[in-house]
Amino acid sequence: MKPIILALLLLFSGVMDSTRAQVVPGTVGKSDIKPDPRIAELEMALNHLSQEQQTVYQQFQMIQELRRNEIQDSQPLTVQGYLTMGGVKDAPPTNYDDNIRLQRERTERIQQYTRDLNQLYARYAELGNQKKALLDQLTELAAQQAQAGR
Repeated sequence: MKPIILALLLLFSGVMDSTRAQVVPGTVGKSDIKPDPRIAELEMALNHLSQEQQTVYQQFQMIQELRRNEIQDSQPLTVQGYLTMGGVKDAPPTNYDDNIRLQRERTERIQQYTRDLNQLYARYAELGNQKKALLDQLTELAAQQAQAGR
C-alpha cells in the first residue's frame, strides 16, 4: 500500500508543479495567460481529497494497531493482574462462563476491527480513484491552456 501512496504523491506533485509553471502570469517573453478558474477549483478539490485520504489512512493505521494488540493479547485471562489459570495463590479462579464471555468479546472486537479496516481500505481506494480522475482533468486543462498560450 505504501508504494501506491508514494506513486500518487509523486504524480500529484509533478502535475501541480507543471500546471503552476504553465500559468504564471507576467512571464518575461510570453504574453500573460489568464489562469483557468477550473484549474484552481480542481486543485482545491484535489487538496481536499488528499487531506481526506490522509485522514482515512491515519484511522486505518490506528485501528490496525488496535486489532494487532488485541490479537497479541492472547495471554491467559487475568483478574486484578493475577493469572487465574493454574491456581495462583490469593487469586480466585475465574468463572468458566466469564472466561468464555471475555473470549467472545475479544473475538467480536477483532472481527469489528477487521470490518472497520476493510471499510477504511475501500474508502481510501475510492478517494484514490477520485483523485486520479481529478488529476486527469487537471492535466487535460493544463495541456489545453498550454496549447492556447502558444
